[in-house]
This record gives sequence, C-alpha cells and structure tokens, in this order.
Amino acid sequence: MAAHWRYHGGFMQHLPIYLILPALSLLAVEIQAADRDPVTGVESRALAAPGQKASNLYYHFSNFTAGDRFVILAVDGQIHSYEVASGQLSRLTGGEGVAAGSASPHPRDKDLVYYWRADVLTELNLATRKERRVGAGPKSHWGGYGQPTFSPDLRRVTLSYQKDDHNWEIGLMDLATGQYRAVVSQGFRIGHVQHHPKEDKIFYVWETGGYAPQRTWLVNSDGTANRPFYARPDPKMWFTPLKEWVTHEAWIPDTGGMTLIMDKIGILIADSEGTSRLLPGQYWHTAARADGKVLVVDDMPGNLWLMEAATGNRKLLITNLRGEKGVHAHASFSRDGRYVIFNDGRKGEGVSLIDLHAVEGEGWWK
Repeated sequence: MAAHWRYHGGFMQHLPIYLILPALSLLAVEIQAADRDPVTGVESRALAAPGQKASNLYYHFSNFTAGDRFVILAVDGQIHSYEVASGQLSRLTGGEGVAAGSASPHPRDKDLVYYWRADVLTELNLATRKERRVGAGPKSHWGGYGQPTFSPDLRRVTLSYQKDDHNWEIGLMDLATGQYRAVVSQGFRIGHVQHHPKEDKIFYVWETGGYAPQRTWLVNSDGTANRPFYARPDPKMWFTPLKEWVTHEAWIPDTGGMTLIMDKIGILIADSEGTSRLLPGQYWHTAARADGKVLVVDDMPGNLWLMEAATGNRKLLITNLRGEKGVHAHASFSRDGRYVIFNDGRKGEGVSLIDLHAVEGEGWWK
C-alpha cells in the first residue's frame, strides 16, 4: 500500500493520506453522538471513533489541560487532544518511542503537555505544535520512567526507573535545564510515583500486584525522611486477616489529602501524612474532584458512581462499563469539576466524557 508524508501543525506524519482524510471526516460526526445508559439515563460522549483503541491517562492528576479546553488521551499508541467544545479529536504525536500513556498536562500553562519519547522527556506546545527536548532520563535497566508529576513550584517533574536487576530509583528533572537529581533508591519495584501538589515531598508504592509488607511511602524531595505513608502496624487493628492492601492512590489537588482504595473494604481519605478515615464499600478505583468534596468511583462489576466524600452518599452514572474485561475505568474530573472522563469498555476500548451539569438529580455534585 502506498503511503505519503502528511504535514500537520508542525509534525511530519507517515500516514496513508487517502485513508486518513475520510477517517477524520467520519470521526467528526461519530464522536459527537451521545450514548444514554439504559439504567440511569445518563448521557456520555465517546472521544474516539469506533474501532480505535483509546485510553485516558492515569487519574492521579486531571487529564484536562489548564482551563479545561482539551482532554489529553492516548489513541492507537499516540497522544491526542480532544476539544470539549467542538468535539474535535487531533493527533499530536507520531513516530516511534512515544509513551502515550505518560502524557502529563501542565497544571497552569494551558498550552503545555509533557511526555516521554524513549528516554527523552519532551515538552509539547499545543498552540504551536512545536516540541522541546527537556532532558534524558538515566539509563533504565528495563522499562520506562513513569508518568511525570509536577513539583509545587512547577519547576521540576518526578520520574522513576529500574536501575538494575534489584533496585529502583525516584528522581527529579528540572524543566528548564533537564538536569536530573536522584531522590531515593529502593530494593523493590517502585510504582505510582506522585509529587505532592502543595508540599515538597513525593509519594510512591512498593509495587507487588498484591499485599506488600509496606505498600505506601513518602520521601522528602531532597531524599530525607523516607517513611511509611498509610499503615496500621498493629495486626489487631487490621480490617482483614492479612496485612491490608491499599492501592490506586491519588493526591487531592486543593486539600493536599489523598484517596486510596483498601481492597474489598472501602475508600480511604487520608491527610498528607497518611492519617485516614474509611468510606466502606467494595470499590476498585477512585479520584477526587479538586476540592475533595466529590469522588468518582468504579467497582468490579463495571458501575461508575459519584460519591459525596463527607457522607458516602452515591449517585450511579454508568453501568456495564467493563464490556471489554480488560478495561479499567481510571475515571477522573476536569479541573473545574464539571466533567468526568473514564475508560469505557461498552463498545470496545474507548474513552467517554460525562457533563455533570446535564445529570439530573439533587445536585450535590454540581
């Protein structure tokens, strides 16, 4: 099949042009159509075309750009933007080595997105479509560098990587100079690295895929005071016969607290040092609105809920979202709290958006 170079917004893309042009015109029509849940009546809008494999970004920060004009998502292995007002989906990257799931919108600059291309942290300007090489990460023994999260002063981002067969490291990269500085090394697999939104400290987990001797950790960004985050050291205080498995953690931007899932037990809402309270229930993932007052929560059967953090009051939004059994909802809010996006398995591997202003009900979530 013949293929041609297509230039669009500052990127050269090696695409079959006679295929892509009809596809884009079809896309503009199909992504505008809303799906109505047969149980709740709540409408959601797919962000990619049928047949495309789309995924949102991990939900420990908003997937929306500053100002909420665009959603940033991964579609067929490349980074895309979805303009909420127009419904236009645009491809932002091309070529090899793009870690599309690592994309991270800047919290304040509406035009900037950061992502990893192989071992290089790259800054992408949405307005100009120009890219800037920030810096290269240390040589990784295996795998990538995780999803960048920003320091409170927005001058640095976190990264983590596997140093050798037995050790992993967390570090910081300066966004202006690309200079890398190690923070802490551990003799176990590190995951879910997140810089605190207000304080100069970093959260991470001992990644096991199950119960760990100590799952959650904090370390100051200068490498001092490496310490457990949430833990109940006395077995008499455990909610389960096994040591508790807490997972799926996300900082709350405005409060500086954190949401966590305790497997088969409920949702933990913790302060910045791990003291927590429990909202009981069997849930899978949760993320808070920026002010911490409303949560979006999913469960293993594939239901998506809104929950009032103070009371545990719930509102069912979507049912059967796990039509594709591998789909994890990883739902999150827009920065202003009006929209929820989630991975949607009802018609394949997609991403969908809900406008909460259009959801009927008593309105504690609005």
